[in-house]
Amino acid sequence: MNETKQTCGICVLHSNVPGVEINDKGVCSFCANFKKFEQHQPKMRSYLLQEMENLFEKAKSKDRPYHALVLFSGGKDSTVLLKMAKEKYNLRTLAISIMHPLVNEVASKNMESVANRLNIDLLKVFPDNEVFKQTIKQGILNGPKYGLGEFFGCDICTFFHYWLPIKYAMVLDIPVILEGSDISQAGEITYWQPERVKAEAAQGKKPFGQVHDIFADVLQEKYKGSIYEYNESEVLSGKYPTIISPFTFMDYDYRKNFQDIENMGMESRKFRSIYTNCSAIPFFSYFTLKRFGCVPYIKHYAAEIRMGYPNLMQRSVTNQDAGDVLNKNMIETLMEEYKNVVLYVGKTRLNAENITEAEEKKLREMAPNYLKIFGEEVCDVFLRDVLQMTKFSDIFGVDFDIVSTWHDGEQQ
Repeated sequence: MNETKQTCGICVLHSNVPGVEINDKGVCSFCANFKKFEQHQPKMRSYLLQEMENLFEKAKSKDRPYHALVLFSGGKDSTVLLKMAKEKYNLRTLAISIMHPLVNEVASKNMESVANRLNIDLLKVFPDNEVFKQTIKQGILNGPKYGLGEFFGCDICTFFHYWLPIKYAMVLDIPVILEGSDISQAGEITYWQPERVKAEAAQGKKPFGQVHDIFADVLQEKYKGSIYEYNESEVLSGKYPTIISPFTFMDYDYRKNFQDIENMGMESRKFRSIYTNCSAIPFFSYFTLKRFGCVPYIKHYAAEIRMGYPNLMQRSVTNQDAGDVLNKNMIETLMEEYKNVVLYVGKTRLNAENITEAEEKKLREMAPNYLKIFGEEVCDVFLRDVLQMTKFSDIFGVDFDIVSTWHDGEQQ
């Protein structure tokens, strides 16, 4: 990690973030590429919407148990997506939820409530906890070896959420997988066509890159024949599904979802991101900050600024419009406050059992802008999550002191 980092003049990316280069005009490679293709975005969005709707009609033209498989997290976006798939597009839908150890109780209850309300089949898949823990641990300790950057924890988690449903889809002949991220969460349009996946597979490129190799290394002799196995011939000859995140190219405002959920007869508050999102993010952030000097979601925040959609991954801003408040300077300030709190808790090993009133007050004082902008409720949830860092350290068997063996933020 280079201490003399350069920061993009447009977004919040800097030269220590993996894959980021700053040109002589002070603009990062992501912003430069975005400017090249920005004018084509409206036409591309319209084209993909039509392509998706044509794909839906094709899926319904054949007798099959399900037309589409929806990745269902129990959050508001996947809830609205599930409703849209059934009611707007009349798709025979299977909801699938990957129940790894980081799925919280609120999200789990939401899954069952929504499936019952919509009368949709729900498949809950509980992956091997030990496989989950060991692959996450491998990502923390040896992420760069496998080409993983600042998003390492989520990259491995994403593998579970996508690869297992892909395997089910191929077996059940489900041609479409739908996922609920919007453009701020995904960072880019998501429309993965099987033809492209197969063409890349024929050239030796795996769908999830070297993340497949992490599972092979962790499972060793148990890898072959398991649901985690990457089999090139299976991908080339099988019925690999089209994977789409419709909200990355449709007209979509997540804030309208709460009313849709209320109209379904459910309490929208239980679907807020702060209650359904992963509580391990601060734990992962500690190692990302130590290795790369950035938070895991920095590229997502940068994409929001670039596209004029700054909302910090759908966090609710109190009494103000996100677009007016969350500009480049403020997001940099909020990330700095977040960093200071996470690193302090990692250093002191604070948790819910040993924290004093004075320490809790100190943590809140370390993030005054975070508290001012997002309010007490969001900050309470953040504090709850950050105080679980030691718990996740025990779960994954990785001590915070391991960073002392890394050289300039990189493991030797």
